[in-house]
Amino acid sequence: MAALWLACLVAMALGLWVDTRQTPAALLASECGAPGGLLDMAWRHASLMPASSAAMALAALAPWPVGRTSAPPLGQRLLCALSMAMGMVLGARLGVAAALMLNAAPFAGMALGMAAGMAVGLAPVLAISVGRR
Repeated sequence: MAALWLACLVAMALGLWVDTRQTPAALLASECGAPGGLLDMAWRHASLMPASSAAMALAALAPWPVGRTSAPPLGQRLLCALSMAMGMVLGARLGVAAALMLNAAPFAGMALGMAAGMAVGLAPVLAISVGRR
């Protein structure tokens, strides 16, 4: 699981770098911290950060082999992509809020929140893989 999270994290970071070439980092952070429901946040995230969203999803969906076995089934990879995307969206909002409370840079809080949210998003996938053993 750590390798999957790391691959998705690197993909998300590269995508975020591409996204900040088109949209200023401060605007991305302010939109991630803006009020709204989960669907509003997901829409803003996908529209303002298409490269990071797509890169993370592609990394999660890629058929990475697990140790000496073949890749997890497609359904498990889809669950991984969905749960990590939700973790990214929620983590971005919580990260911006935490950064503002600590008088830290909102963009850094957003990026750290996204990474933490992706890690938490792996919990359902980990539970399924442990249950199969």
